Amino acid sequence: MGLTSGVLLAFLILVAVGLGAATIWWWPKFAGPGPRMLAARLGLFAGAQFTLLMVLLVAVNNYFLFYASWSDLLGTNHQPVRVQANNSIVAMKPMGTAQPLARQATSFDKKKSDPAHDGQIEQVQIQGPRTGLTTDAYVFLPPQYFQKQFEKRHFPVMYDFTGYPGLPQQLVTRLKVPATAAQEMNTGLVQPMIIVMMRPTPTSVMPKDTECTDVPGGPQVLSFYTQDVAEALMSTYRVAANPHAWGVMGDSTGGYCAVKLAMKASDRFTAAVSMAGYFYPRQDWQTGDLYAGNKQVKNDNSLIWRLQHLPPPPISVLVTTSPDGERDYGEARKFLQAARAPMTTDKILVPGGGHNPRTWRRVLPSALQWMSRHLVHEGV
Repeated sequence: MGLTSGVLLAFLILVAVGLGAATIWWWPKFAGPGPRMLAARLGLFAGAQFTLLMVLLVAVNNYFLFYASWSDLLGTNHQPVRVQANNSIVAMKPMGTAQPLARQATSFDKKKSDPAHDGQIEQVQIQGPRTGLTTDAYVFLPPQYFQKQFEKRHFPVMYDFTGYPGLPQQLVTRLKVPATAAQEMNTGLVQPMIIVMMRPTPTSVMPKDTECTDVPGGPQVLSFYTQDVAEALMSTYRVAANPHAWGVMGDSTGGYCAVKLAMKASDRFTAAVSMAGYFYPRQDWQTGDLYAGNKQVKNDNSLIWRLQHLPPPPISVLVTTSPDGERDYGEARKFLQAARAPMTTDKILVPGGGHNPRTWRRVLPSALQWMSRHLVHEGV
């Protein structure tokens, strides 16, 4: 029985009901004094509670698809993933309103590290002069940023968005983005790039889920990420101004945001990676009405609708998903089918993958390598 199969859930429900009935039936028979009777009662109670807990856990996993298979749950699925092809500028300039960010080097472990070998993580707070929004972020500077032979280089930039609600530090501690990137860069498989790790909703707007939207009459989140954040980074770090040096990646809601930013601001971003993202706009109690009841505004934030009704932007998109463990697999297929030139798309289908960091860690090296191939740098 598969981990997410209805057969397993039905079997566990039957077992739970059976043990519950057995507990009620046998309880009076073990009502006597003594350790043996007490042990019997405890055994009946523990068995009934355990099966109820299993029913709850399996039901929750079936709904959220944290783990897609037994091998995914046990960590024994080591099948390789590979990128599959799906189908065949003016530099940015700061507007003069962004001020250099206050930078604070930070560490998530007690090990001493050498920035020239391991890179460096800096904690920053980005305030948007245009939008008035503020967000906390972690900026990973690659090892080469601190090496003398690269002191003239202006590096490509990749945003990396968490899911919602998410915390940017989870990209460091759970997804291991900086550690994986440093390893790939030191081996030459990924070119040196600056990675900016953020939530898909600015800190000043949380806990509302904005889906990276310029909300009519509300927070201008898309503009914050495409303009305010970009200009703050350009005023602080040695980053390339060429839009072909800028990319976006994200998981879950962050994956939706990544593709959305690239599609709606192709003059700023050239590539996007959606790791288990979706492609239709979400509206629920966490988002509220982000579109002011306007169907056209909602359509404008639907990535599939945009491909079906508007000229496609000249960007590259990598979609990672799983036919086994992703509820939005159908949306991913529809998006890939709708894409056409000048947009190019690639995909990674993860065998037995679920909607969880373990699956995303499996595809992260390939995703970073793909992004690296689509970004340029400036200088030597």
